[in-house]
Amino acid sequence: MKQKSCMILKNYEQLKTISDPFRTKILMLLVEQPYTGQQLAHLLEVPRSKIHYALTELEKNGFIQVVKKEEKGGIIQKFYQSTARSYYPSDQLLPFSEDLGNYVRDLALNVLERAKIRALSAPEEAFQFNTADKEKWPMISMQLEAKVNEEEFIKWLAKYRKLLEEFNNMKDDKGKFFYMTTVGFQIDEPFFEDNKNL
Repeated sequence: MKQKSCMILKNYEQLKTISDPFRTKILMLLVEQPYTGQQLAHLLEVPRSKIHYALTELEKNGFIQVVKKEEKGGIIQKFYQSTARSYYPSDQLLPFSEDLGNYVRDLALNVLERAKIRALSAPEEAFQFNTADKEKWPMISMQLEAKVNEEEFIKWLAKYRKLLEEFNNMKDDKGKFFYMTTVGFQIDEPFFEDNKNL
């Protein structure tokens, strides 16, 4: 079964399952590619029993599935992958805002951690340019803050998501792979000096 682009969380048990930071971390890995329990235990440096329990909970609630099996040394190894690339709550889960908030915060932190790993493992050429004109660089790295109306921010995000979807649908067999990650959320206080008097 192919990964769906998104899965809607329909019940509290699903929300509770991915409100656990460790299970969210495993799920983020399984969004990218299939792993066995043994591979995950090695990658995350935790006991296999801890991985097994997390995989059982994720599979039971429809977040992951077995995508292939291989026999190795008389043992059947199961490769798990996420059933979707992203997860969103249904309206009926909104009353559980604390659990939902924990999940969304952990998700943002995991996205940032994966971005850090991707930046550290990128080829040297990804960060070397032959021009000082940043508009011609094949990369972007920035932090921004803006004081705006929440409705306007949501409208702007809708346009931004369309651009990201356009990027996601770009295909060129002779091209190179490029990686994008995005997080954005409300903050209490600005960090940038010129925003502190707004």
